[in-house]
Amino acid sequence: MRQIHLYSAALAACISLFAFAMPATAGGTKRPPEAAIKAENVRWAEAFGRGDYEAIGRLYTEDGALLPPGANRVTGPRAIAEYFTKGYAGSKPDTVSFSNYEFYGNDQTVTEVSDAEIRDHGGKLKLRAKQTLIFLKQGGTWKLHRDMWSDYAPLKSDSR
Repeated sequence: MRQIHLYSAALAACISLFAFAMPATAGGTKRPPEAAIKAENVRWAEAFGRGDYEAIGRLYTEDGALLPPGANRVTGPRAIAEYFTKGYAGSKPDTVSFSNYEFYGNDQTVTEVSDAEIRDHGGKLKLRAKQTLIFLKQGGTWKLHRDMWSDYAPLKSDSR
């Protein structure tokens, strides 16, 4: 009788463990790796703040593309680095921060929807934008594959 109680207790423990694990794997879906993607955003922001646009280019897949508002697609790490180098030539690097994250995907492909703010080194807001980013995992590393953004309403000047 004691042996039956032991088996019953072990079976109950296994069933409980299975029941708690089931929602996390139901339908084969997993939460996207938010922390890893946020870490890539930090790497991007740090390179941007240093004015290291070559480093930014290396964060993209070989066929990665920028989809800037009102402009042509910019494809490939070298062209992406050139885009930022030309866009910020002769100016002190700005800072960028990201917020209001939404993540969709799995352990190989993640779409991020978020906000970005660019500020000068004095802290003055220069740009508020919403963005959609697609990350692909390649060789164990997350890389940006598509980078699309659009401005929020134009910033009002202090003189208005």
